[in-house]
Amino acid sequence: MATDNIRGLTYQGIPIWRHVQVIQWAAQIVSGVLVVALVVWFFANIANAVQDRDIPYGFSFLSREYQTPIGEHFIPYESSDTFLYALVVAITNTLIVSIAGVILATLLGIFIGVARLSGNWLVSKLALAYIEFFRNVPLLVQLLFWFFIILTLPVESEAYSIAGKIYISNSGVSMLWLSPTDAAASTAWIALAVVAVVVGFIVNRRLNRRETQTGQASYPLIAGWATAILIGVLSWMVIGMVAGGAPFVLSSPEPEGQFMRISGGFTVRAGLLVLLLGLVIYTASFIAEIVRAGIQSVSRGQTEAARALGLSPMETLRSVTFPQALRVIIPPLISQCLNLTKNSSLGGAVGYSDLTSVALTMTQTAPAVSIFLMIMASYLAMSLTWSLIGNLYNRRVGFTGG
Repeated sequence: MATDNIRGLTYQGIPIWRHVQVIQWAAQIVSGVLVVALVVWFFANIANAVQDRDIPYGFSFLSREYQTPIGEHFIPYESSDTFLYALVVAITNTLIVSIAGVILATLLGIFIGVARLSGNWLVSKLALAYIEFFRNVPLLVQLLFWFFIILTLPVESEAYSIAGKIYISNSGVSMLWLSPTDAAASTAWIALAVVAVVVGFIVNRRLNRRETQTGQASYPLIAGWATAILIGVLSWMVIGMVAGGAPFVLSSPEPEGQFMRISGGFTVRAGLLVLLLGLVIYTASFIAEIVRAGIQSVSRGQTEAARALGLSPMETLRSVTFPQALRVIIPPLISQCLNLTKNSSLGGAVGYSDLTSVALTMTQTAPAVSIFLMIMASYLAMSLTWSLIGNLYNRRVGFTGG
């Protein structure tokens, strides 16, 4: 009787044991249960091993004083700060090198990728040589190469000087920089500058749309930049009058003291310079190939039509070919952003205080298991953020047509 009842069960008129959707659902449920059971078993074994071997764990150490200097930091830091704050400093270091690296590598990769398609034989072959060389040499080898190149530069007291405003030594590169005069005034102007950029972008988009709809020249790029600059200048003047002085002053690097140490301006330390240089050059070689493939994926008829309308090769690339190629370029480009962010963990090899190198130092006085759980979570969050940016762009071009 029970067998007859089971055989009588149907879904959409089909016996459940032969229905494709039911079989797929059952397979997914069983697979999910097995995966969850495997994960629970794995972490239970880890927890048991940690307890059996008396391996320290937990996160109570985060409130203790770190008591270890961090060689380079972009936010204020003292050795008396806590482990948690030291991790925030290290994460900030990693974020700065990752964001700057992604921007620079993308710009260089686009330039090399377009040069690879140049009609000029020499330019094309030079771009090809760049791509093949840097793409096939391991990143760590490249970082060490640039590290030893930096070491051959003169010491800080004998630094190369360019017009007395830029100093280059084995300690890094010192340059002119805007130094804040008052924290409140500087913060207010930065906030207004961000607003100016957003308003300029909105003006550019609206004028672009009007130009497309009406055919009348609106000069959206010029108008957008002019709007952003005007708001920025007016904000500077108003804040200067209210605060009694400019929110920033230009600080110039100058050798001082008995040992002629460089003070003032902004110094890109050797570790950061080497890491950024290696990451940008290495990642740009991959991005260049992505850009080349994306541009070549656009139908040749699009280029021929643009040229028939009288557009120059650069105008054709900027207005016709490249916008269409972005749909192909963006997904693998985001993967390269992820790779650059993760590859920044090699910073410790060249003396840069990134998240991984600081974490390794912390394991000497704190539970390694807990620290590296936090490190993995941090890198996962960064990677998911890049993925989110890529997915948002793909959704936009997918529904709005670019």
